[in-house]
Parts: sequence; C-alpha cells; structure tokens
Amino acid sequence: MDKELLKMRNPTVFSVLLLTMSTMSTAVSVCGLAPLNSRRVEGLDAAQGSWPWQASLQQSGSHVCGGSLISTEWVLSAAHCFSSSTPDGWNVVLGLENLQGSNPNEQASTVAEMVLHPDYNITSNDNDIALLRLSSPVTFTDYVQPVCLAANGSAFHNGTDTWVTGWGDISEGVNLTSLQTLQEDELPVVGNMQCDCLYGLDLITDNMLCAGFLEGGKDTCQGDSGSPMVIEQNNVWVQLGVVSWGCGSAWPDLPGVYTRVSQYQSWIDAQISTDPPGFVEFISFGDDTDSDFICSEPTPSDPSVEMSTPTEITLTTIVLDSALTTTENYTPGDSIFDNGQRLFGCLYILSALLFFLTM
Repeated sequence: MDKELLKMRNPTVFSVLLLTMSTMSTAVSVCGLAPLNSRRVEGLDAAQGSWPWQASLQQSGSHVCGGSLISTEWVLSAAHCFSSSTPDGWNVVLGLENLQGSNPNEQASTVAEMVLHPDYNITSNDNDIALLRLSSPVTFTDYVQPVCLAANGSAFHNGTDTWVTGWGDISEGVNLTSLQTLQEDELPVVGNMQCDCLYGLDLITDNMLCAGFLEGGKDTCQGDSGSPMVIEQNNVWVQLGVVSWGCGSAWPDLPGVYTRVSQYQSWIDAQISTDPPGFVEFISFGDDTDSDFICSEPTPSDPSVEMSTPTEITLTTIVLDSALTTTENYTPGDSIFDNGQRLFGCLYILSALLFFLTM
C-alpha cells in the first residue's frame, strides 16, 4: 500500500478499499474517477472538473441543494432538501464550475422520479437521504463522472481526513462571489461517540457521521445540503457522507453532521434496478480513539469550571417551498463553509442550554 496516498490525520490509521464488483454496471466500472483532480487546496475555489460527480439541484434556475451523481441516471442527495416527493420543477445540473456565467461542460436534466427515504424523521433528521432519477441519462466525460459509494460495513476512524464540496454560503449571510464557484474543503472525521458527547442529547444515530475541527472555524453552509463528503484511496473516490445538519456557525466542539451512506446500501440497491452504483468497502485499520471515548461533564458546583456561551445565537429552521423561515441573531465564526444548513438539532441544544442556565 502506498502510504503517501493515505491522507490521515492519525498516522497509525491505515485504510484499504475493497471494490465490490457483484454487478458490472457502467457506474461500477468507472465510479470514483476524477481525472482532472490534481490539486489539493483547502477552502478555496475548486479547479474545473476536480469533483465531477458534484450536482446542483435547482428550482426556477436557482441553486437549492447539492447532490452527487452515482450512475448515469441517479443522483444522491438529502431528504430535508425536499418538501415532498413530487419531482415537478426540479432540475439537476452537472459539470458545473460556476453557478453563474458560462459552463461549457454542463449537462442538465429534469427529474423523473424522487425517492425520499420512508423513515426520514424531520425532527431528528435521521435517515436524511434521497434519490433522484434523471429524465435522461448523462454522458460520462472528464467533467461528469459518478462517485463510488461506501459499502455496508465501511469504517471511518476518528481523524480520517475527508473532502466536502458545495456552493453554499462562505459565511453566515455571505454568498459566494459573483461567479459562485464550487468550493472545496478538507475536514477530519469526528467519531460518533465523541460527537454524541459533544451534542449531549443522544442526537447522533448510527445513520449519521460527524466531521469538523473541534476548534471550529470550518464547516458546511446553507446551500451545501445534500452535497457529498468523499475520501480517496488509490485514486478511487468514495462517498461516505451527505451534508445533513448541525448547530451554530462552525462553533467549537459542534462538528457538522452527515448522513452515513454505508448504512443505506440495501435501500439504494432496492430503488435502482438497472445501472446500479458502485459500492466500495472502506476499512480503517489500527486503533480508533473513538471506541474508548468517555464523555466528561463539568461539575456546576466546581468553581474552577467556567461556563461560557455565545452572547448571541442564531437558529434557522428552513422549510423549502414554504415561507417559513425563523432566524434569531448570533455571533458568527470565521469559516470557509460557515454555519451549515442547520435544521432541528440546534433547537435541542438551545433548549438544553436554557434549562441548564435556569437550574
């Protein structure tokens, strides 16, 4: 194994990919290839063609959510992006570098079918995953390629470096520049046990995956929802997560939360009867520090423990295709993908915080 290809924050973690070739579909034979991805720069504009599976899900010509191409006719996204399973009015655009201006490699299609996970929970955001079938198949080029999906049983240890892309705001209330160029950023996985301890209210399920810097500063943002989180091994890119939810504006100790793709291999296979996507099993070897993680709770009576909270908090609940948007002020942090599409988890966090402060 070429250790130089391992982009791990923990040098003791080694990973291998096992490509499952049970069905030799077009997507399986070519998935995860990005021939134009030759640069690795954190938090800057993505080079043209670097992420050829990235999709823009649009209504009336405006970007709403991200997605990922997984075969010639199917795109993966987040269920919370849609108010219903009616595909009318939705378009999927691939091969984009910018949301504005000329995109000579663009391929666009209307949506013929939209499948939201039947157990999607709008309150907890569990099972936040959706599939879109395109009205016409795309043509694979250097700029339009399917990504491989993490197979059932894949494991991503604490500290594993991943890449997230999207056209979301670069900070709270701050849109991309005039051309609205696709953004890219590198984020480490935060283990589920540690992530659940940080959120503190049993919000993180086995169907979720967390990533971000514990010191804060970088995160996904409104408009990134549904976009892919990917990891590379031996020049094959594998999608392990879908941008889902979180709390705050890249606040410390509150990493972003993603839908764990490997949990849904059976469900995805059941929806796609022809030209299925390629699944890859990603296994992290070595010790996973998250397996031994123990929650530590400060004792309120201990005078050495100082509780600090932001002086202003913003909670945004977004219901697409509706006028309902609730926003309160908060103090934003600095980030590339700042304050992700934060839905309902923040409400739980605020409720717990207020309860604690009134005790």
